[in-house]
Amino acid sequence: MNATEKDRVDMNTTVTTNQRLVTILLVLLIIFVILLIIGTLAGYLMMGGGMMGGMMGMNGQMMNDMMSACSDMMRNFKTP
Repeated sequence: MNATEKDRVDMNTTVTTNQRLVTILLVLLIIFVILLIIGTLAGYLMMGGGMMGGMMGMNGQMMNDMMSACSDMMRNFKTP
């Protein structure tokens, strides 16, 4: 059962096509994962990452309240 020359060429073409398809899909998967990570980090930093990001939300109202409370405490502090 010898394979003819045409069969050998067809098998090589199929393997090459499959390898190329798998490579393209793998590259696309890696790009999508990288974009997902970048989007997650950007969303975390923009929405309220950490304490300062959460305080600056809502037009900085919470930050203003905290600053005024701190100034009031400092004004009311009596030195001995």
